[in-house]
Amino acid sequence: MSKPTDIIVLTERQMTVFKEFLKHAGINEYSLTLSPGIEDSKNFCGVIIRADVKWTSNNNELTSNYIIKCAPPSDVLDNLLPVQNSYVIEIYVYSKIFQEFNAIQQEYHIMKPFKSHPIYYTSLPTTRQKMIVLQNVKELGYRHHSQNQPLDYEHILLVVKQYAQLHALSYAIRYHKPKLFDEFATNTQDHFLKHMKYEGILMVIQHRIDKALKALDPVDDNSIYEAFSYLAKNILSVCINKINSKKRHEVLSHIDCGIPNLLFKYDPISNLPTDVCIIDWQHSRLESPAVDLTTFIFSVTDKTSRQRYNELILEYHKSLCSFLQEFGCDGEQMLPFKVLNEELKKYGIVGLTMAILLIYIYSTLDQEIPDVLNDESHKEGYSFLYDLQDPSIFDKRVKDVVTDFSNLGYNFT
Repeated sequence: MSKPTDIIVLTERQMTVFKEFLKHAGINEYSLTLSPGIEDSKNFCGVIIRADVKWTSNNNELTSNYIIKCAPPSDVLDNLLPVQNSYVIEIYVYSKIFQEFNAIQQEYHIMKPFKSHPIYYTSLPTTRQKMIVLQNVKELGYRHHSQNQPLDYEHILLVVKQYAQLHALSYAIRYHKPKLFDEFATNTQDHFLKHMKYEGILMVIQHRIDKALKALDPVDDNSIYEAFSYLAKNILSVCINKINSKKRHEVLSHIDCGIPNLLFKYDPISNLPTDVCIIDWQHSRLESPAVDLTTFIFSVTDKTSRQRYNELILEYHKSLCSFLQEFGCDGEQMLPFKVLNEELKKYGIVGLTMAILLIYIYSTLDQEIPDVLNDESHKEGYSFLYDLQDPSIFDKRVKDVVTDFSNLGYNFT
């Protein structure tokens, strides 16, 4: 986690890379202030630093604002989570994939391009001191939505349409530049479950799914309870089989589609969301588009907004096809609506699992989460398994989500 302000520091190598970037940007004489970029216990996999640079150009005082993400210097955490690989993937997404997305959008003169991510500036990818320097979008007016409250329909639709554009870019690249798409696939391999190596991940998935099962009534929810009980007993094998299976319609996926990874900009008069910035691409991999959709929709909605679930899926597909048309591609041929619904039914269980993990976080109210970065006493990983002091919110939300998932006819296996 980010430390108190007076001890926020970069390593010598990290500072050298940052200074080289500033020099390349034409910033030579400046003052640098480093401060925590995130609240304590809000990020398990990194040190997030706000870097504010004040400098003068042509007698004008200017300020540049950055976010620096650093891999935590923790051998303990490295054994529990694929921290180093996560940074390698995120750096690759920002420095390569997004640059190629920008290039093909310029090539086809896209009037409203996908740019719902921070600007990438530089990185340090090759040592355990991994670092990535990004635009601080909060200085542009973006802000977080409370993670403890479901999103309303306007927020949800805005994000769904951006995921449609993100996914469409993968199809456009695969159609026009297949070798480049293959390169994307090679460099975004799943590193969380593929080898069942990281106990922190395995423990937390099983813990949260077991808690979700307890939210169901074995009598009143009998058929759903039986199906979910099977899932709880086989959750790791079910997810691993889905993730490792070959998928014809796979796209670059965000995966970690939680509310904390979305920042919104608002109209100053109506206060309606006008834009979204998607952050934290460490989990990214090629995956069925169903995974982003089900992870996001099932984790951020309440039961009322999920009544418009089919409408959201239709809006997603319309946006995807419309965007692909600008690249000279037939979206209905690349991802037929019927096939999309088949993907949701088959691979939605991966998204549901992610959604349950996220709902558990959203249900953690007025409770201090153990600090796994700074407290070495958590070396066995048990801090990931903290129990909710008041599980009622989680129980209600997760029961509704599992019930709605089942009512859609989606598979639990």
